[in-house]
Amino acid sequence: MAAVALAGALAGLLAGCGIEPTEVIEVGRPAQGAKRPGAPVKEARLYFGYPGGLQPVSRPAQGEVSAEEAVPLLLAGPNEAERFRGLYSELPKSGGRVEVVSGQGTVTVQLPLDVTRLTATARSQLVCTAAHNGVPGDLPAEEVKVTLAGGGKKLSDQVCDNKYIAPVVVPPAASPAP
Repeated sequence: MAAVALAGALAGLLAGCGIEPTEVIEVGRPAQGAKRPGAPVKEARLYFGYPGGLQPVSRPAQGEVSAEEAVPLLLAGPNEAERFRGLYSELPKSGGRVEVVSGQGTVTVQLPLDVTRLTATARSQLVCTAAHNGVPGDLPAEEVKVTLAGGGKKLSDQVCDNKYIAPVVVPPAASPAP
């Protein structure tokens, strides 16, 4: 008898209490994530240090952003809002000339310093930022080969390794009170 009563109560709950279906209501910005290889980038994708790894940051742009444009933005460091979120840069401030050249699936970043003295985080910041911004060749960013050069040294065939990118942790939504 209790099972019949429980089944009846569940059927009443599942009926939806008269709530009518609605059309999709668009709210907020579209989802952001992996981009289709070769798709025009209308934002600069920069990588800054964050506890646990690198954190990607998107900055709006008027048009497609190339590696040549993104790397200088990275070298300027995080803005105030990004610093407030705990982002930082391990790239040293250098007043020298930086040259970035993109080719088919490749980027070369020439710095005015010995690139072998950069920390792993600093190298990853440069490599991931260069690879994720408008590189010709329609390759996924993880396959773009980046060369870091400077101080008479060269680090060739560097790739943006996702294992260094910190997972985005979203706190769970508060559950409604019963």
